[in-house]
Amino acid sequence: MQRSLFLILLISFFSYVSIAQSWEITSPNGKIKATVERNESNGELQYFVKYLESSSWQTIIENSKLGVSRFDQSFYKDLDYESSSNVIIDENYSVSIGKQLQLRNYANELTLNFVHSSNKKLQVIFRAYNEGIAFRYRFPEQSSDTYFVAEENTTIQIPVNNSKMWIQGYDNFRPVYEKLYQNGISLNQTFNQFNGLAFPALFQTTNAWVLVTEADLDEKFYAAHLNSYYGNGTFSIAAPSSDDGNNSPFYASSTLPWAMPWRVIIIGKQINQVVESNLVSHVSKPSEIHNVSWIKPGIATWSWWSDLSSPTNFDKLKSFVDLASQLNLPYSLIDANWNLMGNGGNINDLVSYANSKNVKLWLWYNSGGPSNDYSEQPRDLMHAQVTRRQEFARIHELGIKGVKIDYIQSDKQELIKLYIDILKDAADYELMVNFHGNVVPKGWSRTYPNLVAMEAVKGSEAYIFDGGFLPNAPQHHTILPFTRNVIGPMDYTPTIIGWGRGVGHLTTDVHEIALLNTFESGLTHLVDKVDSYTNLPVLAQTIISNLPTVWDETRLIDGFPGTHVVMARRKGENWYISGINGENQLRSISLSLSFVNTGDYIMQLLSDGVTPRDIHTSETNYQVQSNQSTNISMQPFGGFMMVLKRAACQSNYNLTNIVSSTIKYEALESIIANNMIVQPANVIYDAAKSIVLQPGFQVQYGSIFKAYIDGCGNQ
Repeated sequence: MQRSLFLILLISFFSYVSIAQSWEITSPNGKIKATVERNESNGELQYFVKYLESSSWQTIIENSKLGVSRFDQSFYKDLDYESSSNVIIDENYSVSIGKQLQLRNYANELTLNFVHSSNKKLQVIFRAYNEGIAFRYRFPEQSSDTYFVAEENTTIQIPVNNSKMWIQGYDNFRPVYEKLYQNGISLNQTFNQFNGLAFPALFQTTNAWVLVTEADLDEKFYAAHLNSYYGNGTFSIAAPSSDDGNNSPFYASSTLPWAMPWRVIIIGKQINQVVESNLVSHVSKPSEIHNVSWIKPGIATWSWWSDLSSPTNFDKLKSFVDLASQLNLPYSLIDANWNLMGNGGNINDLVSYANSKNVKLWLWYNSGGPSNDYSEQPRDLMHAQVTRRQEFARIHELGIKGVKIDYIQSDKQELIKLYIDILKDAADYELMVNFHGNVVPKGWSRTYPNLVAMEAVKGSEAYIFDGGFLPNAPQHHTILPFTRNVIGPMDYTPTIIGWGRGVGHLTTDVHEIALLNTFESGLTHLVDKVDSYTNLPVLAQTIISNLPTVWDETRLIDGFPGTHVVMARRKGENWYISGINGENQLRSISLSLSFVNTGDYIMQLLSDGVTPRDIHTSETNYQVQSNQSTNISMQPFGGFMMVLKRAACQSNYNLTNIVSSTIKYEALESIIANNMIVQPANVIYDAAKSIVLQPGFQVQYGSIFKAYIDGCGNQ
């Protein structure tokens, strides 16, 4: 009897230990851990994610499935483990646009090699960052044959209890990601009124904030989205619909080896950690453009919203060029049907006029081809490479600085390839790109830095075409910084002043100006008519004129999706702080300035007046001290815009390292300093508070010296 019991216990023990193999990958700070398990009985894979808090591992993602299916073979079961490898990813890199220009890609990576019972191979690659988890599939074999993927078995299991989500419905036909986000829906309820759900999706769980999206999509795959939700916490990955956009295949195809896009899960104990994350950029391929000196983001005037026919009228367009010149803005965008321009001149004449005003132009194009049947012109110049390159060569010679490509409206692989081909060809002719009617950002602005803006948002044009937008706009504004704008540039086209083109808005004028800083896009369009801006108070015009569109640092100071946002962005030594109120009630905040270096500043402030159209302005000398706070009130649907401009841009530096022929100095602290840098020294000041001096400047190694950084805080 005892022997039988021993055998039963022994068999039970070996059955337990053989039920699963497991592998772990932990973030560099040891806080986030992903575990991958293989079921020994059927060869299926699953993963889960935990967060270390007070010596206890808290569940972030519950047991979820892994796997992908090719036409020739499914890779979600009958997988045998072969081997694994670990590497540390650690690189510093720069981007041309975004919430932070100097970045560190720092993660631990685990590659798991599996072989199907059919002897076909699959790699599952996990990365653990301090800000989340990313994983992807890769077929590592070499083959010139074409393989096809139509289905992914991946799921993302969010803990249901007390969890909420901010999520957008998906359009199966011509997806453009322009629906309103659902505000804080409980995960306990079914949400299947749409034919799928869009990336990115934000979740608030008991243990953390979680944002789910995809990144590093290339021409070898389609853009995925989430399936409809049925109330159990499980979200699965879906391919484009066969009805999407055109008659091209909805599945993906490639030779081998073949890597899928990254599935990205951004994790933060506080919501600001999600908003400030650059994880989408980290997992994307490095820049393929070596010389980026011609990529110059900025603000543009734009005539179309206030007068839809204006791009065909030379005289009307001149007034928007004049506005850009008056506000010292670099660009003006000429929208649809500009090739039909009359009433005094054509595009060549407008370019000449803009040059005389030191303003450069962007041109709109219909993507044409099979993806849409819209008649707006020019069309059918972008979908074929020969005609596209001919047009890019022509307008480059004309002096055009960028192109806005519209109506792509498809997530299929064929159109993903079109996006990337456009970016590559535009770079050859030093043209920046803004996509509209498009997919959400996928990290392309790192790989192709000339991509400075993307729409994929329900923006200001909805005031014209969607009668239900106006009452929802204030809340919508306060959701976007936590969702869509986390993953990349967002061309919302903000800033309606007064009644604009006769379209009302519930938000105050200060709220609308604050959107210029609350939203992030390398190219920002002023949506309203000329006199809307020329009639603004002088200080409001000054702030708009000097507002950067790329940043050395971004911080979410306060806010919650659906209620309010307080965003702070730094350029050099200057801070730009904006607040918007999405609710129909007064909101008072105590704004802590602990993130600002102590010292003397000039404070420029726009705040709400008594009526929504009133703008209170003030400009004063202001001394920031440690742990200082200031009280600000926002009217119902109101806002504020604050600029802290450093009164003195001096810093103290210490020589710490010599790299090849360049001497690098790291900043110790900000102090008043004298000017010891003389020509021919070439000084570059960056976000890391360092300067680079080309040979010609000499200093004794290890010494502390003082330097005046001219133009500190400017772009």
